[in-house]
Amino acid sequence: MKQAIYFFCACIIFLSACTKTDIKSATNTFPASEEERLSAVKIRSALLVAHPWIYQGYYFHYVDPNNKGDVQYERGGTNNVIDLDETRFTFKPDHTFIEIDGGYTYLGTWHFADNTATVLYMYFTYGTDVETIIALNNNHFNYTQPLGYGDKSYTELIPAQ
Repeated sequence: MKQAIYFFCACIIFLSACTKTDIKSATNTFPASEEERLSAVKIRSALLVAHPWIYQGYYFHYVDPNNKGDVQYERGGTNNVIDLDETRFTFKPDHTFIEIDGGYTYLGTWHFADNTATVLYMYFTYGTDVETIIALNNNHFNYTQPLGYGDKSYTELIPAQ
């Protein structure tokens, strides 16, 4: 028993000796120059308007890419809470978009919040959505969105066929 106590105390001393200065900060992945940032906005804009997008998945209570949260919808799923099979977004180069959702059509405008093109504002007639982009390439448009009280949703969009 004494050995366990000594081991526990040694572990506490060892862990308390570690400081935050030992932790190396992550490398900044945003483009450094103004020219590179403007290029990033142009590239992301081109990807966004390249084709219509449909839902692959939608989740509540997002934590991180390994824990997307509680499934609300997954394409092809049998236990979906909501039906997003026919919902599609079409973004246009003139910064307008159309969302077709269950027979309803919503019109709006969009723009990136900054010159890194990581935050997308979507203005609907009924309000504004703010998406933090996780991935945007030719095959995926994944983002988080605030749900309130520090909670987030996670959306996975894929190109419409």
